[in-house]
Amino acid sequence: MFKFNKTAKKYKLSQYYEVLLGLITITAVNLIFFRTDPGFISVSPHPYWIVVLLTACRYGFAGGLFSGIMAGLFLIVFRSLSIPEIELADFRTLAMWGKPILFGLVGVVLGEMRQIHIREYNALSEERDAFHDAFDKVKTKYDVLSEAKQELDSKILSQESTLGTLYEAAQGLRTLSIDSIYPAVLEILREFMDVDECSVYLLDGTEFRLDTALRHGKSFVPEVVPYGESLMSVAAEQKKAVSIRDIASTESISSGIIVSAPIMADNHKHVVGVLNVEKMPFLKFTSDSVRVAGLVADWCGSSVENATVFAETKDKLIADEITEAYTYDYFQRRLREEFIRARRYKLDLALLMLEFPELSNVSDVGRDEVLMAFSLILRTHVREIDILFMSEDPGVFFMILPTTPASGARIVVNNLLTSFRQLNKMAYETDQNLVNIRIGVAGFSLGMEDPSEMVEAVKGDMIDVFLSE
Repeated sequence: MFKFNKTAKKYKLSQYYEVLLGLITITAVNLIFFRTDPGFISVSPHPYWIVVLLTACRYGFAGGLFSGIMAGLFLIVFRSLSIPEIELADFRTLAMWGKPILFGLVGVVLGEMRQIHIREYNALSEERDAFHDAFDKVKTKYDVLSEAKQELDSKILSQESTLGTLYEAAQGLRTLSIDSIYPAVLEILREFMDVDECSVYLLDGTEFRLDTALRHGKSFVPEVVPYGESLMSVAAEQKKAVSIRDIASTESISSGIIVSAPIMADNHKHVVGVLNVEKMPFLKFTSDSVRVAGLVADWCGSSVENATVFAETKDKLIADEITEAYTYDYFQRRLREEFIRARRYKLDLALLMLEFPELSNVSDVGRDEVLMAFSLILRTHVREIDILFMSEDPGVFFMILPTTPASGARIVVNNLLTSFRQLNKMAYETDQNLVNIRIGVAGFSLGMEDPSEMVEAVKGDMIDVFLSE
C-alpha cells in the first residue's frame, strides 16, 4: 500500500489513486456490511459524495472531474445490477443518470473553484520564489560589499593609525635643537618608509648645499648641487613633493634622487631646503611614499622654524611659570599651521577652550592655587604634543590637540573635570566662591576654510560646569 502511494506521488497520480481507493473502500464496506443495499442506492446523501467533495476541494478541476465521473460510473454499475431484467429503456431514465450527472457537475464546479485558488497560490508561490531569489542575490552582494567594506575600513584605520603614529613621532622634533632636527628627520624616513639612503640639502642662494645624509656604504654624495640641475629644483619651484615619475626629462637620474620634497619656512612661503630620497625598496616607491615624504618635509620645516623662534624668544613665549602657557600671538600662528596641516593631509585636529570666570575676582593666593591645580592636572592628563596657550582675556586658555578628533577631546575634557572636582577643596581652599569653569570643544572639519572658524566654533560650544557638584 505504501509503495503504491509513494509511486502515485512520484508521478503526480495521487488524485486518481485516492479516488479509486476511496470508491473501492466505500464499495467494500457496502458489500460486507450492507449487502441488502448494493451501491447504497437507497442512501441519501450518497456516500460517494465524500470522495467527490474531498477530491474536488483538494486537487481542483482535474480531481473533481475524475472523481465525479468515477463516482457516476460506480453508481450506474450498481443501479444496473439492481434491476433484474434491465432493458435499454432503463438507461434513458433520469433515475439512472440523475445522480451520476450531478456527481460530475458538482465535481467540475467545486474543482474549478478550487483550481482558481490553486492558480493564485501557484502565482504567489512563484512570485515569492522570485523575491527569495532576488533577496538571495542582493544578500550575496551585500555580504560581498560588507566584507569589502570591512577590509577597506581596516586599511583606512591602519593608514590613519600609521599616519597618527608618524605624526606623534614627528612632534619630538619640536623639542630638539636645530642641529639635531635634520638627522632625526632622516631617521623618521628610514623607520616609516624603509628608506636606505636619504639626505637634506639647504638652499644657499643659487645652489643646494648638503647638510645631512644617511647612507649605507660609501656611495657618493655631492656637497653642492647648482639650482636648476636636479629634481630638487623642481620640488623647490613647485613647492610640493615630486618624484622622477612627475618629470619628463632625465636630468635628475644622474643625481640618483627619486623623491624630493621642499622644506619650507615662514608659514610655508619660502623654501629653505629639500628632503631627498635616493634609495628605497622598489615596492615601497608609491604615491603614498611621496606623500609621506612631503609630510615629513613639512614637519621638518615647521620644526626648524619653531626651534629658531623658540631659541630667540624663549623667555617671551612662556607667559606664566606655573601653567607654561604660550602667548596669544603664538597661538594664532600655531593654530594656522596645525589647521593647514590638518586640511592638507586630512588629519584630525581639536581645539579646547577653558575659562575661569571668577579668576579675576579672587585674591592672588586663590589665583595661584587655581593655576597650580590647573598646571598639575594638565601635566597628568594631556600629551606632550598638546600645547596650552593664554588668551587675550584673563582667566581664559586655549589648548590645541593635534591628531585628536572632537570626540577624543571631549574625553580629555571629562578627565580634566573629574580631576578638578577631586582637587576642588585643595585648589579653592582660600576662595570658596570659585566653584565653576566654562569649557568648550571644537573639531576640524573639511568644510572649514580658516582657523578662525574653529575659534568661533569652540566659543559657541562653551558650557558652564560647576566643580562643586
